Amino acid sequence: MPPTGVVLSLSKWDRGVMKKIFVVITVLLSLSAGYLYGLYSHRDYLPPYPQLLAVKNRLFPLSIGFTDTSGKTEVPCAQTTGTRPMVALVFGQSNSGNHGETLYRPGRAVYNFFRGRCYKAEDPLLGTTGDRGSVWSRLGDLLVARGRYDTVTFIPIGVGTTTIDQWTVGGYLHRRIVNAIRESRSCGLRITHLFWVQGGSEPWSRGDAANRDAYRRKFMAMLDSIRANGVDAPIFVAPATYSHIGVNPDIHRAQLELADPKRGIFTGADNDILYATDENIWELVHLSHRGLTLCARAWLDAILAAEGR
Repeated sequence: MPPTGVVLSLSKWDRGVMKKIFVVITVLLSLSAGYLYGLYSHRDYLPPYPQLLAVKNRLFPLSIGFTDTSGKTEVPCAQTTGTRPMVALVFGQSNSGNHGETLYRPGRAVYNFFRGRCYKAEDPLLGTTGDRGSVWSRLGDLLVARGRYDTVTFIPIGVGTTTIDQWTVGGYLHRRIVNAIRESRSCGLRITHLFWVQGGSEPWSRGDAANRDAYRRKFMAMLDSIRANGVDAPIFVAPATYSHIGVNPDIHRAQLELADPKRGIFTGADNDILYATDENIWELVHLSHRGLTLCARAWLDAILAAEGR
């Protein structure tokens, strides 16, 4: 039988080892739980993911959007010009981005400009939020097939769930517009079209003239800044105000009232009409495969009508 002192010493050592094991297991379980919650919070947009993302976006607005170039095919930007090129800056909220139901890969000369480089367009497009399908990849194919343009290059910078306050002069996203203009110009691309798709995050109202006036005023301030940065391209405003509570009557009206061909402002595809049919809706406020197809055709019609062809 060992001396009593030895037995006590071994007992203390055992307790110390068990305490360390318990701490390690607790830390590992906490890290695992945190990691799993992080995955679910990102997927389902649960706290604190939205709050952390909002802080990050405001601090680094130029970093927002889909950025994974692996699997993308880079091409010389000179290849995207053609004899009749369209270079379209597309911006606004989720329906200007990669938030549609199905992916699409254009079969024609359709390109995606991103951070000073050009790529063959393929959903999800680089530079805008979301990782699903877009209306632009489909529209590009339609435009080239129609023979209106030889090449179509999209510069997508939209950010989901954003307001016109954030895009107009003084808003934290206005830098994205100015940066896209400067980057594309430095690569020899001249913006020929502007496509604006935003409105679902605006204050909902019916018969509120002040709400309509505020939207038009902020839009014109944004456009004046774009013009001051050397872009005289026509801008197409999509009536796009649908949210989980339906179409916003005042903002929809304001967007229609912005049309002024003498100032280079035209009405784009009417997204709000598409939401009147359930088959066109995916994830409550985004477009299904059918909706994306119809929206691309509506954009084609709007562009051809504005250009008289």
